Amino acid sequence: MSKINTVVLCIGTMRVTGDSVGPRVGDILKARGVNCFVYGDSISNINAHKLCVYENLIRICHSSDLVIAVDAALGEKADIGRVKITKNGLYPGRALGRDGARVGDIGVLAVVGEKGEDNYSRLALSSEEFAEYMAKKTADVTEKIINYISSRSPARAAARA
Repeated sequence: MSKINTVVLCIGTMRVTGDSVGPRVGDILKARGVNCFVYGDSISNINAHKLCVYENLIRICHSSDLVIAVDAALGEKADIGRVKITKNGLYPGRALGRDGARVGDIGVLAVVGEKGEDNYSRLALSSEEFAEYMAKKTADVTEKIINYISSRSPARAAARA
């Protein structure tokens, strides 16, 4: 079965600067009026405690839709400032040692810092300016993915006709 619509799940919290990239991406995509469902923004954060609620919502309301999960990440020093795309979703909270399930069909990861001993502090110490820069860059990449998928999907073309 082909996926019909696109859902973007923007994961993170505004309480931790580096982890605020996801909610900021949600704000940007909503402001741009991107043609998809967007969950998670600066008002309604999708943090580790709320993630299962949104997973259930997606399972019930968007079972035939393509899900793009967006989150901040820690990585190698050379990757800081990059946006990485994964074809099998992502695992939220891995940098903080969480063992949650995979989320999404596609993952978009904004590398905001270098992983190391105290990953929470590394996320918390990111600057507001860098978080905003990474959110804009990540929103641009996410929007390109949405547009590409929309232009290539026969099911979506049929649904629009």
